[in-house]
Amino acid sequence: MNIKRIRFDEFGPYRDWSFTTGDNGVQLMYGPNESGKTSLLEGMRTLLFGGTHKAYGPMTGALDVDRNGESYYIGRKGKQLDFYSPGNPAIHEEPAQHWWHGIDKKTYNRIFALTLDDLQGLDVLQEVEVRSRFFGAEGGEHLGGAVKDVEKGATDLLVASSNGKRRINVLMDELKENRQKLSQLAEHEAQYVELQTVFHSTEQTEMELQNQLKEWKEYRDGIDVVLRAWDTYRRSEEARMHMQQYNSELALSRDEFLRLDEEIKRARDNMQLWQEKEAALMPANFSPDSPFGTYGQDIEDLIQQGAKWEQLRRECEEGDAYIRKVREQLEFSRTLHSAWRHDEPMAEDINWFDGERLASRLRTAKEQLLHWQDRKPTEATDEVPTANLEGASLPNFSEEELAKKEYLERELDRILMDIDRVEARRNSPGSDAQPTILPKWLQRISGIGAVIAVLVVLAGLLVLESALYTIGGFIFLILSMGLFWYATWRLHNGNSDVSKLNYELQILSSRKSDVEHQLEALIKAATPTASPVPSLEGVAHLERWIQEGHTLQGIYDEALAAWQNWLPQGAAKSLDEDDFFGLKHEYDQYHEQLRTIEGYEKRLAEHKEGLRIIEDQAMALWYNLGIEAPVSPTELKRIYNQYKNFQQNKIVWEQKEAQRKSFRNEYDNWHRKEKELLLRQQELLHKAGMESSNEYRQHLIDEDQYKQWQTIYKQSQVQLDLLAPDAENKDLFYRRLREGNKDNWLDELAHSEREIASIEDKLATLYERRGQIVEAMRTLGSDQEQHQMLQEREALQSELESALEDWATQVLISHCMDKAQQSYEQEKQPHMLELASSYVERLTGERYTLDILGINKGVALIKNNGERLELKFWSSGLADQVYLALRLALAKVFSYQVESLPIILDDILVRFDENRQRSALELLAELGKNQQIWLFTCQRSVYDMAQSIMGIDCHRLSRS
Repeated sequence: MNIKRIRFDEFGPYRDWSFTTGDNGVQLMYGPNESGKTSLLEGMRTLLFGGTHKAYGPMTGALDVDRNGESYYIGRKGKQLDFYSPGNPAIHEEPAQHWWHGIDKKTYNRIFALTLDDLQGLDVLQEVEVRSRFFGAEGGEHLGGAVKDVEKGATDLLVASSNGKRRINVLMDELKENRQKLSQLAEHEAQYVELQTVFHSTEQTEMELQNQLKEWKEYRDGIDVVLRAWDTYRRSEEARMHMQQYNSELALSRDEFLRLDEEIKRARDNMQLWQEKEAALMPANFSPDSPFGTYGQDIEDLIQQGAKWEQLRRECEEGDAYIRKVREQLEFSRTLHSAWRHDEPMAEDINWFDGERLASRLRTAKEQLLHWQDRKPTEATDEVPTANLEGASLPNFSEEELAKKEYLERELDRILMDIDRVEARRNSPGSDAQPTILPKWLQRISGIGAVIAVLVVLAGLLVLESALYTIGGFIFLILSMGLFWYATWRLHNGNSDVSKLNYELQILSSRKSDVEHQLEALIKAATPTASPVPSLEGVAHLERWIQEGHTLQGIYDEALAAWQNWLPQGAAKSLDEDDFFGLKHEYDQYHEQLRTIEGYEKRLAEHKEGLRIIEDQAMALWYNLGIEAPVSPTELKRIYNQYKNFQQNKIVWEQKEAQRKSFRNEYDNWHRKEKELLLRQQELLHKAGMESSNEYRQHLIDEDQYKQWQTIYKQSQVQLDLLAPDAENKDLFYRRLREGNKDNWLDELAHSEREIASIEDKLATLYERRGQIVEAMRTLGSDQEQHQMLQEREALQSELESALEDWATQVLISHCMDKAQQSYEQEKQPHMLELASSYVERLTGERYTLDILGINKGVALIKNNGERLELKFWSSGLADQVYLALRLALAKVFSYQVESLPIILDDILVRFDENRQRSALELLAELGKNQQIWLFTCQRSVYDMAQSIMGIDCHRLSRS
């Protein structure tokens, strides 16, 4: 059977409320506390089974159900039932009697319609109604009624009370009086007295045994009460612990806060509604607050500079490439310099005036020294024979001459190295210095082209008077001049390299000759000669000549040192005075090219500055528009197209401005109301000393938790009070619960059972002996009165035996029916337990199953490693999962025997963790394929989780 529609005209908090179910088997109703979930559960119970609710009074409402493909209507108005199938006569029986074999509301509430409190415990498995309907034979409900009738018949014959007035109790009292009279009649007989004495001793012994039996039974009953109260006491202790956890001294205004919270939610829903309506008027991909509206003029201004931007970027890129190439060529040209070293930087500031002066001074000193050598006296030549050159002694150098000699030798080595280097460069086969003939031909061709171009221009101006010829001639002339310039540049770069190397080689050769000449003169001057005694005039002339040589040599050395000191950084150290103009020419040529490059770099820097200004404007615009793409003219065009689309959409938007303003006004009104409500809520939070509404809401949830646990605690205390004995033993009862151990109490219970069995055996033996004594006393009776008493006793005993036989028959029948019931239970119950075990395995992620084989020892679980976990070691969440699995299995068994009834579960997943909540939802979705299940929850996480599971319809509960 499936419920298709629910209608509450008036029930509890519901007024004119209706709900239509979805297509899936599981209907999940989500709503916060106080949203009416429990009231909905009570209303569905009342509609199915009738009755009047204690708190809400009579029900006025209806259910539309589907059963075996046929629709039915179940309506109630107080005690009036309206039950029919459309198009068929009314049905005057209750649905439970008509369809479900008279199942009562209590059993339905214990199995099918559960709150968290109803879910607790395993006592439901021991209820007669549940055992007969769920585990009994076919028609088990009738068997249960018969068992009750038999038990009532046995109770009408005998009650276990000394003041009982049932038939057997009365006969036993009358028989006792008869025995007392018989004992009085037989007092004169010694044997009778002896028998009576023995009889009285047996009575005394019986009394003692009965007292012992009573004490042991009381002790056993006390232990049994403790064991039956054990789970209830533990639940009450758990509830008390949670009460301490959730207890709060804050005075919270629950109704006012919830009303404000509901109004704030309503205001926000309306704000969202009007905002969505306003958004629906907006064109696609359009926002009136878009930065395109603010910075539109900036986009227009920048798009006007787009062509300039592209031109500047192109010129800057080409300029950078050109400057790199020219600088590379300039650096390469330094390697071709003969007067400058390419591996050292060239000096920036050079005093060329001093250099030219020092070069002229050195040249003059050198010429004077050479002229002095040419004026060598003839006396020195004539008076020095050739033999003196052969027998001359070794040169004798002074320290100054030795240092000068070493300097000249080093200078000669450097000059030789430079000569080798220049010759190697000139003779290198891959050198760029190889001359080429191509530039000369280009010069000739360009010269001829220039002449032809001039003739064409003159013909166009003077003869033909044609602008076309004139313009063509000018273009041809420009091309010819450009070709001539290129050929000249190629010729200069080609031939100049070879000529420079040859020029450099000539200079180095000249310097090599000068240094060798100076070294030779120094060696000759230091070499002593043996000559004959010259004439006085010759000696005087020779001395003057030598003295003049020393003077000129000093002047030359001083000029050379000044020249060497003046040579700038980067210049070759082997340069002499003749290299000055070559040095200056290469310096001027290099710096002229460098200034040309710097001038071009300056113009390029101006272009880059203009480009930077444009790109800075673009970057600022990009930032204002929130665009992360690189700055480029192409991106600007794309942005401009977006801006044009924005303007078109803005026109459409402005055409709907009136309707949009209306929606905006509605939104503003609800927004103002939301602010007012938030202020009132803030005052309420400030009054309670809290920072946020979530904190206040959490305190309300804690308060609800406190009330729930308080209810559980009170219910547990009521059950304990009902189970507790009289006042003088109540303290002992509670002390046993606090200090005892369940295993010890079970051992004590078994011990008391053994003691009771032993005493009952003793009483049976005593009763047998007493019967023998009574028989002997009956034989001794001889008078008429004693005979009448004996006859009366026999009649009473006969009647008592008949009553006892009837009572024993009733007890035997009850026992046999109970055995039959147990036999059917043994057949049916394992199937239910197997179902429950599979559900437990699903709910616990395959960690536990029910211990079906050891069910006689009590309900326990088997871990996946084979270890047995007893009930006392279960956590509260695990216990809820086992209880839920048992209820689902019972409901499944009932669906096999009778019919599948709707299962209604109210917040039973509160103590499940997230993984087991998902497992429970998946199990319910699977069961919902064949049986309708209603799941109520106040947990948003459960609601969100259920939306991702197939087979579950998720609804938000609203009483409006």
